[in-house]
Amino acid sequence: MLNIAIVEDDAADAELLMRHIKKYEKETGTAVKVQVFEDGELFLLNYKTHYDIAFMDIKLVGIDGMEAARRLRAIDQEIVIVFVTSMAQYAIKGYEVDACDFAVKPLTYADFYIKMRRAVKRVKRDEGDIVTVKTPGNIVKLSASSVYYVEVIKHDLIWHTVSGEIKSHGTMREVEEMLRPYSFYRVHHSYLVNLNYVFAVRGDIITVNDAQIKISRAKKPEFIKVFAQFARKR
Repeated sequence: MLNIAIVEDDAADAELLMRHIKKYEKETGTAVKVQVFEDGELFLLNYKTHYDIAFMDIKLVGIDGMEAARRLRAIDQEIVIVFVTSMAQYAIKGYEVDACDFAVKPLTYADFYIKMRRAVKRVKRDEGDIVTVKTPGNIVKLSASSVYYVEVIKHDLIWHTVSGEIKSHGTMREVEEMLRPYSFYRVHHSYLVNLNYVFAVRGDIITVNDAQIKISRAKKPEFIKVFAQFARKR
């Protein structure tokens, strides 16, 4: 089942979107659950990371849709965002929040169908490696493939991701177990790295994305073996 949020303060536009979604559901046989929110703050209040797609207007009462999307990305990096608005000049800004698509009002069903198919395809592409991370006050959903590495600083876990840093509590052992299926390797008691982003190994230093990380002497022989096997498969 697809869980969809409509964030729209115009009742007529929200109703039109709802009709399009129901028609899509009937035509494709896709089970869909929809919830409508009248403003961005209401949507973000006590947000639960179970939505797959958010259709969001930009011109909203209170915080606008772009700001709502920025805040949303801080707690859910995987939700697919589609902006539906009359403010076409803001289309380029959608890249700042990794928006999947942009549709201009009034939205016809033919246009909606194209946007919906693209959004559903992206949901299906990303759903295989989703992990949840508990942060102070929130639960963040992200894909394992978006994580460069995780490090321990004092009693905090810092997740270095494509979209920025996320701080969480817990133990590295728990994180290591969570990410075990996704090509991660613990190169040091303080570092767990994604092998997909290891670009170089020089002495006791490995380059992960653009970070220089020290590998422990005890871990190095096994890491070299594991990484060589990984590189051959890739």
